[in-house]
Amino acid sequence: MRPAQTGRSRSAPLQVLALLVACSDKPSALGSLDATTPVDASAPDANTPHDSGIIDPQLASIRLQPPSANLVSRDGSRPSTTFTVLAVWSDGSESTASGAELALDSHRIGDLGANSGEFIANGFIGGSTILRAKLVHAGNTLEAQAPITVRLEYLIVASSSSTAPTLFGGQSVEDPARSAGLVYPLEGAVMPENVPPADLQWSRGDPGDHFHVRLVKPSASVDAYVLHTGAGFLLDWLPDLSAWRRLAVTDPDSPLQITVDRHVAASNEVIRSEKTLTIRFAQAALAGTVYYWDIAAGRIVSIQDGTTNRVAFMPSPPLGCVGCHSVSRSGRYMAGRFGGGENIGGVFDLTKDLTTDPPPLEFAVDANVPTAHWWFSSFSPDDSRLVISYAEGAGNGYLRLLDPHSGAYIDALGAGLPTIGATHPNWSPDGTAIAYVANINAWGGENTLGDIGMIPVEGPDTFGAPVIVQRGADLAASVPPGTASSYPTWTPDSQFLAFAHGSSSRSENGQSALYLVRRDGSGIVRLDRASGGTVAADTFQPAFSPFSQGGYFWMSYLTRRDYGNSLAGTQGSSRQQIWVSAVKTNPAPGEDPSEVGYWLPGQATTSMNISAYWAPSPCRNDGESCTTAAVCCGGDCRPDPQGALVCAPRPPDRCRNDGIACKADGECCGGLCIAGLCGGF
Repeated sequence: MRPAQTGRSRSAPLQVLALLVACSDKPSALGSLDATTPVDASAPDANTPHDSGIIDPQLASIRLQPPSANLVSRDGSRPSTTFTVLAVWSDGSESTASGAELALDSHRIGDLGANSGEFIANGFIGGSTILRAKLVHAGNTLEAQAPITVRLEYLIVASSSSTAPTLFGGQSVEDPARSAGLVYPLEGAVMPENVPPADLQWSRGDPGDHFHVRLVKPSASVDAYVLHTGAGFLLDWLPDLSAWRRLAVTDPDSPLQITVDRHVAASNEVIRSEKTLTIRFAQAALAGTVYYWDIAAGRIVSIQDGTTNRVAFMPSPPLGCVGCHSVSRSGRYMAGRFGGGENIGGVFDLTKDLTTDPPPLEFAVDANVPTAHWWFSSFSPDDSRLVISYAEGAGNGYLRLLDPHSGAYIDALGAGLPTIGATHPNWSPDGTAIAYVANINAWGGENTLGDIGMIPVEGPDTFGAPVIVQRGADLAASVPPGTASSYPTWTPDSQFLAFAHGSSSRSENGQSALYLVRRDGSGIVRLDRASGGTVAADTFQPAFSPFSQGGYFWMSYLTRRDYGNSLAGTQGSSRQQIWVSAVKTNPAPGEDPSEVGYWLPGQATTSMNISAYWAPSPCRNDGESCTTAAVCCGGDCRPDPQGALVCAPRPPDRCRNDGIACKADGECCGGLCIAGLCGGF
């Protein structure tokens, strides 16, 4: 009940809102009223009627003021607005209420400030949420709500003239022959949220022209103005990393629309973008490292997730060259062959410093020992065994079992391993089978015949009889035609195999497309979108990453297709480059589960890049020596009982700093886990 009004003016002070600390998922308590405490009003004002003899008006409802908020974050700013809970009385008057609770439906776009009623946008994610107020008074629960929207806007003038935006303010014309001609990214591409910015490339322009590059989602936009500076301008624009990250995580279910308008300096005309290109971001973060082979350099190069930095982590490989590599699923070990045709195999620990000359090996190798020579390889899931192909010349290759830490060969028990015509072994993630290519007629780098086989793993070092799950000849009439299946790769759940098929496994001059088949050989389907289209014939060597995120598996492959234009990209060169496609984890029967791919950022467009393996960042197990927590799988490096620093699990009460991997907001010191990393990107 409200206190009775009298003939004299009321002078009780306003009671002030009190909110809980920001980021709490618990409602904020407004004051300390209970069900018996009256909600007071201030002295009469324009909204409070003068005394009219009415005694004890009833508390009818509550409302939030303002009733809604539409905020705009410009260039990363953090706009805010302050809400007040008002008590609405039966006589029509209003007063500031206390004792209410405030809560946000989601903290994704911002938080409530401590003890102030202020909503503060984080400036990182756009979108909407609902602020809800609840007041329990005299046994009744009163509620109110206010919608909040935050829109992100970035303006980037990448030219010497701050007036460039005014060039595009007038009339524009449609002329596809003179438009910028956007060529990358590809229409319909799907990318993870933590992918580095795509280099937007187009095909037409002259010195002095300006380009308006616009990237739009419902709750975010980037407007960039780019000047053609003459010689050296590559008809491209690389988006600002911060802006790109915000676009990726805002409105996750909406596509990103991209246009490029051209202002022709010679005629002072604006030519509209000939198309609106759309791409999508899956709610996924691929946290790991890609290891691929730079053919010309004869080196394995790595690119860490979220970066575009190529790292020559082994600048002086044994015998001056290393290739035909594989990486363990743990990301810790890499096997490869050395010597440019010598085919001498060895194993490296990727947590060690491999920049020395020579780099350390897991076991010593001797080129004079015949058993040191092998071709392709694959690690068991626990890194304790390596299956290798041996003596592949003229299609005579067979499979053997190796201890990757000692170099000793292990006898294969049960039915053993294939003894003729075998290459490209690939151990399943669940450890129950080894896929391989059977019945080859040449070594695995240029076979024109090949079937996909599978070897059951029946126990430690024990194998069942191999079975053929896909015959290359069965796709002889497909596009492209041929009888060579090659490079099988497992999905992370071990239920599907992707493989290449065409005229040859040789990527320089062969023809090939990608396919998916269930492990029992059923449900084969051509991956048209990943392959570049229904008639494309230039895609080879699929390799699934260990990640299953955002409803997709993520698969790398090499292809000779054009990347972008001829200045910033590879258009017209047919140069092998590594691309990545998302593949649905639960495809409908007969559907193509793949998505249009994206070029793996960080590669050198002037080199031929093949054989990509995507692995978790290598780390050391609990109990192994360390100098920093960054190398530890458990997340911490601390003294053992003897005082030596060893890897250990992170204490549960220790939060994670920004940039550290996470699964939930509560793990992060800042309270925000976005796309698998504390604080976002």
